[in-house]
Amino acid sequence: MDIVRVKTVDAVSMVDIFKTLNEFIPEVTLDFTEEGLKISGIDASKVVLINVFLPKSYFDEYDVSGEEKAGVNLEDLTDLLSGVTKNDSLALSGEDSTLTIEIEGEYYRKFAIPRLQVESVELPQTDLEFPFRAKLITPTFTEIISGFEDLGADAVRFKSNDGKLTLTAYSDVVESTIELSTENGGLLEAEGSDAESVYGLEYLANTTRLKRASGSMEIRFGTQLPLKLRYEMPQGGYNDFYIAPRAE
Repeated sequence: MDIVRVKTVDAVSMVDIFKTLNEFIPEVTLDFTEEGLKISGIDASKVVLINVFLPKSYFDEYDVSGEEKAGVNLEDLTDLLSGVTKNDSLALSGEDSTLTIEIEGEYYRKFAIPRLQVESVELPQTDLEFPFRAKLITPTFTEIISGFEDLGADAVRFKSNDGKLTLTAYSDVVESTIELSTENGGLLEAEGSDAESVYGLEYLANTTRLKRASGSMEIRFGTQLPLKLRYEMPQGGYNDFYIAPRAE
């Protein structure tokens, strides 16, 4: 009998979550609790801290008693899920040493991979107070970051002033600035004090794989504080990324 079984009809979003995590960390522990699925980790450079929570209501089926953990290699997992389409459902079920993956759509696919013992890493505290907070639709942010990548920039300055958020991408040869506010429609909400910090563009860009899975997001930051990006998911779920500032 399975110890845990969860299923979602939105297989594509689930795959996007795993692919995004794989941009930062090679292995994760899937922590199935009675409240929902939790995943956390920190990249090798200790620049990006990740917290994911998908409540049980996010799933179409969620059969978990107590708490069960399953370590997985993300590259192996995403390779198996590479053919998933928008019409597919995805189910994960676990026994003592195996994680079973079932994909149902135009045809049925089933895979079994070993459950790993992922080395636990002590994560820093994330109960920070951020001077500035803004909310916007996810496509706005992902399109901006994609445009900055096309320019060949390598860093982005986040600056808040009078409730406006200014993003300036730059490198040795280019600089581009975009201003977002509730007045021009770029932001849905904005509040807080003036602040300014710089973050690596590569880390920002690696979070934007979630553009299909998330409809809106929240940005929080402060001067020489980590940047917190919260990609909001259905049913109160979220993918949080804390990105350390660049030293200037």
